[in-house]
Amino acid sequence: MAKKKPTTTATAPTPVTATPVAAPATVVPVTTSPSAPPTPPKHPYRDLAPLEEGGPIARKGFAYQDHVAAGKCLDMLLTDGPSEVWCEAEDDIVLVWVIQSVEWFEFVQVKSNELDQLWSLAKLCEKEAAKDGKGPGSCIIEKSLAHDRGVGNCRFRIVTCREPHSDIAALKLALNHSTRTEKDGDFDKLVAAVEAKLGGCKSDNGNGVGFWVRMTVWEHKASISDIECENLVKLDGILHRESIFLAPDQKKELYVKLTQKVFEASLARAKTDKESKRIKATDLRPWLLQQATYMARPVSAGRSDVLEGKLNDAGYQPGTDEIETAKEQRRNYRIELLQPRFLDVTDRAMVEMEVQARLCRLKSQLDDGEFTDTGIQFHARCLKELEAMQDHLPTQKKPLVGLMYGLMYDIMNRCQHRLVRASV
Repeated sequence: MAKKKPTTTATAPTPVTATPVAAPATVVPVTTSPSAPPTPPKHPYRDLAPLEEGGPIARKGFAYQDHVAAGKCLDMLLTDGPSEVWCEAEDDIVLVWVIQSVEWFEFVQVKSNELDQLWSLAKLCEKEAAKDGKGPGSCIIEKSLAHDRGVGNCRFRIVTCREPHSDIAALKLALNHSTRTEKDGDFDKLVAAVEAKLGGCKSDNGNGVGFWVRMTVWEHKASISDIECENLVKLDGILHRESIFLAPDQKKELYVKLTQKVFEASLARAKTDKESKRIKATDLRPWLLQQATYMARPVSAGRSDVLEGKLNDAGYQPGTDEIETAKEQRRNYRIELLQPRFLDVTDRAMVEMEVQARLCRLKSQLDDGEFTDTGIQFHARCLKELEAMQDHLPTQKKPLVGLMYGLMYDIMNRCQHRLVRASV
């Protein structure tokens, strides 16, 4: 499963909630002779072992998929969203929908391939190399259709960073769109074209590729930055509805925690720890609100409790010189805010903006795995970076390094910076 990564205004996708096309009845194979082995019983999708478990083994570079999954998690807390999001379980992502009191399992293939062409019918039907290197493997359609093997209703979704070609663009339409249901229309021609290429392919439930075409929706997400912007809009809407107000940096930090939650769910073993791979709306909402409330909690200007906790998390023991120095530098910065001596208001605003931006970049690099620093090492990296900034800031007076350090510690005390990777 490959997972990598024209710019459009990001809008929250509208999940399909109207009654979808009913899946054909499960086909039970008939034994051809008394000596034929019995057909193994089918199991509900919740109880199936995955067809493969490559995700936990090779998660590096799956950021695009994680952001897609994070968006689906946020959809759970919006109107008409799914009830569960499974990460690297039966498929790249599995969405569980409850439609008219009936569960539907949507198997999502995420393709971040930076192709030099649009996705086409030929590309969808192109056989990939077999894992053992012996002969051709399966195409994307065959791999996706193979998930139609359990007891229950299923449908499919493809998410790509490249647009689909006009020959398959109809797949972007909702399942209940009139173009899909029109008799002998263009959609029927698409079904026929796929069947002509892969007509002999059947799922374990006896459904062919025509079933896959009719039950698949294509979703285009151009880049990680587009998905992230779209997801932050969703998060803002959720927080506004809950009357929780966070600064932009705090919202970004909360979103980073959500993507980390998705990442950790993806790493869990599907065969031995199914529940850890399944993020549920009933669990996600209290977790998200708890994290947001903690970030929004006002901190007394004279207290450095949060700062001290973050330094402890980085590996500094309570009461050490490093912690006491950090608290003192933060206090000096707070005094400068009340009684300016070294920076006028304009210069201070410039310094704050640049320091926050630089710290945000460093933190993103840490979360992305570009740095493998311990907390203490990353703390030293941040201090060194601030010192290097001192001579290049467009201020009337060069800011004191001590004040820049104090600013960083004040930002940490407001839960807008940390010295270790994001955790849930």
